[in-house]
This record gives sequence, C-alpha cells and structure tokens, in this order.
Amino acid sequence: MVDLMLPDWTIAYVHLCILLVFVIGMLCFFVRRSYIRQIVGLKLMLQSVTLGLVITGWQYQDHYLAQSMVITALIIEAIVIGLALTLIIQIAKHPHNETITSQGNRISAQEENV
Repeated sequence: MVDLMLPDWTIAYVHLCILLVFVIGMLCFFVRRSYIRQIVGLKLMLQSVTLGLVITGWQYQDHYLAQSMVITALIIEAIVIGLALTLIIQIAKHPHNETITSQGNRISAQEENV
C-alpha cells in the first residue's frame, strides 16, 4: 500500500470543506419547507460525516476502524433515508382538506362547516 503524505494545511482544508458541506446540509434541512429538499439536506449531512470518517481514518492510518464505521454509517443512512421517503409518500397520499366520517363517507372541510 502506498502511503500518500499531504501537508497539514491540505488536511485542515479538507476538514473545513467537510464542515462546510455539513453546515449546508443542516441549513437545507432546517430552512427548506419541501420534504424532498429536507431529505437532500439530511443526505448531505450524512455524506459529510461519512467523508469525515474516511479522511480521519486515512489521516491516522487506521483504515480498518474507518472502514467499519463508514459501512455502519452507510447502512444507518440507507435505513433513515428509506424511512423518510416512506413517510413522505404517506404524507403526500393523505388528503389534507378532507375528513373521514364514521360511515366511511368523505366530507370536505367546506361541507363540514355548513
């Protein structure tokens, strides 16, 4: 295996870029009102954490620990994104302006107020 040595300023710059991507993802997650854009923000945050684990493992020459943590993070990320997308689909299918009565008939919100 070839060990590539980089100057300390380059590694610090990479960590700064990872932090910047995490902050962009956090802003996208908390500021956006669209659910899909919030999922993209969550994905950015999780990917920046994964990249941070890879770079830190490479920096300290501990590849096995970094690989196991990245694999675990990717599995957790896939589960979280899958659950979030499932919830978004269920929210999109749910009628917001209708209520269901006990007989199963749908009554619109305008008819209910009359």
